[in-house]
Amino acid sequence: MPWVFTQGHPLDTDSLIGEAGKRGIKLDLPLLRELYRHCLFVPFVEVTSRRVGEPRTPGGPEPIPGCSRLLQIRLARDTGCLRDLAAEPFKRHLQFARDAQKPPSWWNGFVYSRYQLLALRELKGILEQRKHLTRGGRRLVRLPTPDPMLLDRMGYLRKIAVAVTALEARYLPKLDPEMIYLLNVDAEDWEAYRQAFDPVQMREWLQYPADQVRQDAEGLLARASRLDQYGAEWSQLVRRAPAKARKDFKDAALQAVDLRIAAEILLLFYEDLAGRGQAKVPPDRTGQRGWHPLAERISFRSQTLDENLDDLGISPHPRVVLALEGDTEMRHAPRVQAALEFTDAPEMIRMLKLGAANRDLVKLAALAAAPLVSQKIGQKVPGANAWDLIKPFTTLFVAVDPDPPFTSPERVAKERAKILNEIKDVLKAQGVERPNPDELDPLVTIRTWDAPCYEFAHFTDEELADGIMAVHHTINGLSREDLVASVARTRNRGKDIKEVWGQWEYKVSKVELADALWPAMLQKIQLCMTTKAAPVPPIAAIISDAYHVALQRRHNSYVLTELPDDPPA
Repeated sequence: MPWVFTQGHPLDTDSLIGEAGKRGIKLDLPLLRELYRHCLFVPFVEVTSRRVGEPRTPGGPEPIPGCSRLLQIRLARDTGCLRDLAAEPFKRHLQFARDAQKPPSWWNGFVYSRYQLLALRELKGILEQRKHLTRGGRRLVRLPTPDPMLLDRMGYLRKIAVAVTALEARYLPKLDPEMIYLLNVDAEDWEAYRQAFDPVQMREWLQYPADQVRQDAEGLLARASRLDQYGAEWSQLVRRAPAKARKDFKDAALQAVDLRIAAEILLLFYEDLAGRGQAKVPPDRTGQRGWHPLAERISFRSQTLDENLDDLGISPHPRVVLALEGDTEMRHAPRVQAALEFTDAPEMIRMLKLGAANRDLVKLAALAAAPLVSQKIGQKVPGANAWDLIKPFTTLFVAVDPDPPFTSPERVAKERAKILNEIKDVLKAQGVERPNPDELDPLVTIRTWDAPCYEFAHFTDEELADGIMAVHHTINGLSREDLVASVARTRNRGKDIKEVWGQWEYKVSKVELADALWPAMLQKIQLCMTTKAAPVPPIAAIISDAYHVALQRRHNSYVLTELPDDPPA
């Protein structure tokens, strides 16, 4: 087969020992020889130094070999120097370890398939009974005579390893349903190979009944589930990771991945056979609950990535979106958060600049706070449906100046009701007709400053005048007393702080003013943190409330429920 070992390199004995060690199985050359002597773990093939059979020719064009061992295997095949040791009795003369008479370049010629690693766990019991001895200056290992059931099991797993090795080049690159991963080959060449691949012919050549293919795959998946130490929710997340993200796995975790990869190759082969009428189409497990081997597939996606993360309480979506109106608020808010010693993790609070109080918040709410539902999961109470959420509940906190349309508590309540209605419309479009208002109501909070603007709500006239003087070189020729009086008049008239410099030759930068005012804000925050009776700056109170809402929801997952068909009067 020209494509064998192109997508997963063959292993020599040194590589095999290293890979086994990653999986928690300690092997060495004397032990490999003893395993071969008992026909428990036989090399996949042997590259010999003399002709042992008829030369073979590949059944089609061969990709360039990606490693020297594959090149040696091909040369041995072409010259009749390739042997299947499993088809012959134990050969006592074969050497696994180099002796003093052999040159440093000597190689024992033994090649293993990485899918033989699937059988290593079955050997743990007999390996624990190994005995070491020395004979003629050589270190030897001896194992007890294996049980016939173990011999049968190892023979069965070798057949699976042979089949998966033969199928690997066709199916391993498409293991991830969303990507194709190819090693050392051109995509066009692989596509031509894929198109020419005949699964029916392969099944006949392997003498592998389709029902047995699926049974073996499900058996591997059941073993993977037992080995998996992460639990069901973490396992689903791990299975989404690309191969390069699993490179540091070891022990049982790596063995579970091995089993899932081999099972996926077999199941993709089975699905190709089913597509040609050679087997029953496997059932679709999407949306079904309860354990089944097919739900352990590396390609199985019962949920979106967002749902997997949400179930674990590590969703990257923010639990709170804090919408602030102007540059000064946006300049201060992260610093206030840090001064209050709250984490700046973006999945906790995400800050958003509105730009103006009269900006339409309805569409913003639909984006930020409307729940996104996935599959219906049944009824919590008769007649009331419930849905899994794609992302966690997100609360929209809005902090604005008391400008239109937020000029009174009544108008604030009216705007909040409009936002909640928009959220209900978004849910209705997703099939949720009667969302529970008790779950939606906490999703929107609107607060206004108790002064015409943010600056007046947080700083005295003197603090504002000093801040303006720090960033404006001329203050339009005013004295400090005149500037304080101008700030006070603007405050009393209910105007924005910008009116103070509205007629000046050049304007005050709100960003620079925010920086100049920060020391005063920091002092107020530190005072309220150390003195119980000290007033709390309004922005600090809002950020504190938002943070505690986010904290309550950070590591929890939720469902959205619906009112019953006939709610009580």
